[in-house]
Amino acid sequence: MKSVLALCVVSGLAVGSATAAEVGIAGGSATMTFDLPTFLGQSPLNTFDAAFGITETRDQLLNLPGNSPSASQIWVTNPVGTPSPTGRTIQGTTLTIDPSNVLGTWGAVASDFGAFAIGGEQIGLGGVTRWTLDPGIPGVLFFGDWVLRYSPARAGTFAGSTTNIRSGLVLTSNIDLANATFVDIGNANILVTGNTLSITGDMLLSDGLIALGFAQSNLGLDAGDFNFTATLVPAPGAAGLLGFGGLLAARRRRA
Repeated sequence: MKSVLALCVVSGLAVGSATAAEVGIAGGSATMTFDLPTFLGQSPLNTFDAAFGITETRDQLLNLPGNSPSASQIWVTNPVGTPSPTGRTIQGTTLTIDPSNVLGTWGAVASDFGAFAIGGEQIGLGGVTRWTLDPGIPGVLFFGDWVLRYSPARAGTFAGSTTNIRSGLVLTSNIDLANATFVDIGNANILVTGNTLSITGDMLLSDGLIALGFAQSNLGLDAGDFNFTATLVPAPGAAGLLGFGGLLAARRRRA
């Protein structure tokens, strides 16, 4: 997918009143499709060994046999309060947006250090991937307990690139190394159609992977596709469905 960032509201949501514009996510899922020849061409990765859900402990993730995962994996959105098995950091969904201005009303990260993007509103996605390492390197790498966040400072092209345009959306991995930037969502299309939000784009190798040993020259390399779809409901309804509790009262008011 090589379209530039696009935001289109096809039809509005019935949110109760003109001032009640913000909506939340009541449920959804993301499909990550890895370009495995590209992704596995990065040192120190050797094979895509296994994919797991949100119920396994870290010890189980480490010791269960490989399960020949597909290059395409589906991760379901997590409500706030989803329990974390031992050694895991399952992330909940806290995002509320104005559907006419998705990125403009997505609470941005509090800190972005390149390899780490911390805080802000988020979409939490379940699951973990396990990767074996190059021969001679012991152990495995886990990527998962995903969070999709928005960092405006990341938007734009990478140095020397004219095609892979970052949207500012970044997928972080939160197992073993919290808030580590995994891929930037590039060449993105963000659509609201009725009560459905969709975000599609390319998975561009991010700074957190470079810090793990991926070649610096491959920062921003297109290594797969990201496709997210969610149901939107008025924010009070989202709070009830996702267990936001007192979040709405505490969250800042947007202009």
